[in-house]
Parts: sequence; structure tokens; C-alpha cells
Amino acid sequence: MVVLLLYAYCVGLPSSRKIEQACWEDAAFRVLTGNQQPDHSRISAFRRRHLSALAGLFVQVLRLCQKAGLASLGHVALDGTKVKANASKHKAMSHERMLRSEKQLEAEMRTLLRKAEIGWLPVSMRSSGVSGGS
Repeated sequence: MVVLLLYAYCVGLPSSRKIEQACWEDAAFRVLTGNQQPDHSRISAFRRRHLSALAGLFVQVLRLCQKAGLASLGHVALDGTKVKANASKHKAMSHERMLRSEKQLEAEMRTLLRKAEIGWLPVSMRSSGVSGGS
């Protein structure tokens, strides 16, 4: 289930209902689950039960990806504009800046996990402030 959630988040599927659907329709998800299709309620319950451990795991994975140059913080937008490079040794990331970056990464991870947790609630419950936790 951990691999399923990790892969789903990597491909942009935080919703347990969409993850369940992908387990039926997407070959990669079917391989990861051994051709089993867990119900969205099971996926959501697993995520809630192990939320703190999953948050720590996701931060570790993102740190590894960042060190390997596979990911960076922030948003990327591509529009074809050509800009002259202006590299500077002053722009290099200091240890202090890395620590701030790590804290930002953890905050973004908590926000994404909260969004994923709220995503399974019906719209009527979201607006009334009702919590989805048990």
C-alpha cells in the first residue's frame, strides 16, 4: 500500500478514489498492486492510520530526489522563452538556505497530505468545516 501511495503521489493522483480507479485501468498501478484493486476506503484508512510515517517517508524521498537532481522546490512553467544564463557563485545554496528549503519542503508535504485527506470528503462536508478524521 505504501508503494501504491508513493507512486500515485508521484504521478499526481492524491485522491483515494482516483487511485482506486487507476488500479483498475492503469497497467503500472496493476503491476504495483499485484493485479489487486484496493477499495478507496481502504486506501484512505491506510493513509489516515499511517499519516505521520508517510509524511516522513515522502520528505525522505523528496530529499533523495533533490540531491540526485531529479526534483526541486517551487513551480516550473515552460513557455519557450529564451533567457540568457547568468550563473553566480553567490546564488549557490548555503547550508542555512538548504535547511530553510527543507522546512519549506516539509510544509509543502504536510499541505499536500492535508489536501489529499480533504479530497475524499464530499463537497458539502468540506465547506462546513467537518473533519474527515475518525
